[in-house]
Amino acid sequence: MKYTHYKEEDFVKDTYFQKWILDPDRLTRNFWENWVVQNPKKKETVENAARMMRLMKFAGKEELSATEIDTMWQNIFQKRKKKSNRNYFQLHPSPLFEIRSLLRFAALFIIITGTTFGLYHLLFNSEEKSLKTISSQITLQLEDGSVQILNEQASEVIMNEKGNRVVNQERNILVYDKKRVKDQEHLAYNELVVPYGKKFELKLSDGSHVFLNSGSKLRYPVAFSNNSARNVFLDGEAYFSVEKDRVWPFKVITKTMNARVYGTKFNISSYGEENETAVVLIEGSVGVYKATDVSSFNDIEIAPGQRAVMFKNTIAIDQVNVDKYIAWTKGKLVFIDDPFETIAKTLERHFNVIIDNHITLLNKKRFTGTFTKESLDQILRVFQEHTPFDFREKGNTITIMEKRKP
Repeated sequence: MKYTHYKEEDFVKDTYFQKWILDPDRLTRNFWENWVVQNPKKKETVENAARMMRLMKFAGKEELSATEIDTMWQNIFQKRKKKSNRNYFQLHPSPLFEIRSLLRFAALFIIITGTTFGLYHLLFNSEEKSLKTISSQITLQLEDGSVQILNEQASEVIMNEKGNRVVNQERNILVYDKKRVKDQEHLAYNELVVPYGKKFELKLSDGSHVFLNSGSKLRYPVAFSNNSARNVFLDGEAYFSVEKDRVWPFKVITKTMNARVYGTKFNISSYGEENETAVVLIEGSVGVYKATDVSSFNDIEIAPGQRAVMFKNTIAIDQVNVDKYIAWTKGKLVFIDDPFETIAKTLERHFNVIIDNHITLLNKKRFTGTFTKESLDQILRVFQEHTPFDFREKGNTITIMEKRKP
C-alpha cells in the first residue's frame, strides 16, 4: 500500500502530503487523518514530516518546489556525515534560498540530526504552553481552517468562510445537528481548544455530550460516518456522556491509551505534558487499550468505580472514589492524598497561572482537601498550615520558596 514504506523525507516530497499540511481541503484532511488512524506505527514519522514542512514555510512561501526540497535534503544528508558540530551553521544556501530560508533550514537540520533535543521541544511543544500562557480565549477551528473565537456569554450561529452554518452556540455549549454522512471520505473535522482557566461543553452530532476541562483540546467530526466507528481525538481532560450505538462504538483516541465504548459515562485525562493517561468509569462499560495497538478488540474492560491508568507502557486497574475525578465538572477541586506536584498542575490549569516551586521536598508532600469557591491565595494558605512555606505572586506566576526564619 502506498505510503506505508515512506520515510520522513518521502512524505515531505509528496505533493499530496504537502497539500494536506500547507493548503488542506476536506478530501486531503479526511484522507490523511484516516490514514494515520489506520497506520498508527507511522504516526510519529508523519508528525515529524509535518513539522518539517511547517518549518520550510517560515520564509513566507506557500509551497516549495521539488528542486528546493531535493536541495535541502541533499544538504542535510551531507551535513549528517560530518562529525564535528562546529560545521552545523556553516551553511551555504543555493540562490533559491533567502536569508530567512537559511535560518529555517538551520533549525530544520538541528531537529533532524537530533543534536539539540531541547530546541525540538522549544519549537514543537509550544502548543501546550500556548493553552496556558498565551491565549485566554476559547477557539473553534472549523473544517475550512478558519478559527472562531468563542464568547462564553454569546448565543449565535457559527458559520464557515463560505457562509454555511456549522454549529449553534448556546452560551458555553456547542450543539451540532443530529446527522450522519455517507462514509469516512465525507468526514469534516472541527477542533475545540479550551485554554487554562476555562471550561466548555459540546453536544456532538450523535447526541453525545462532552465537557472539556481547562487546558484541553478535542478534534471531532462535525457529523459521524454511517459505516465506521465514532472517533474523537483528545489532548487534555474531558467528561463524556456517550449515546448508545450497538453497531458503531465511540472511541476516544489519546497519545498513549484509547477508550472504546458503546454508551456510557466516563472521565478521561490525558494531558500531553504528563506521564500518564487515566480513564475513570462512572456507569456502563469501557474497554481501554494502548494507542499503539493496531486492533482495539483486545481491550481491557473496566467496571463502574474503576480507573484504568496507562503509565510507562503498562495499563493498571484500581478501584477509586469517582467523585474525586469528576468534581471539576461541578466547579470543585478535590484532592485525596495527592502529592503537591500533582495538585500544583491542577491549580495551574484551574486558575490560569504558573506555579514555580523552589522546594523539591514539597512536591512529594501529600494533601487532602476539597475547595469550591476559594481563591488560589486561600488554597495555598491552607497548605501552609500543613507545611510552612512562603509564596509570592508576580503577574500570573506564583513562586513558592522556603519560609524565611524569623
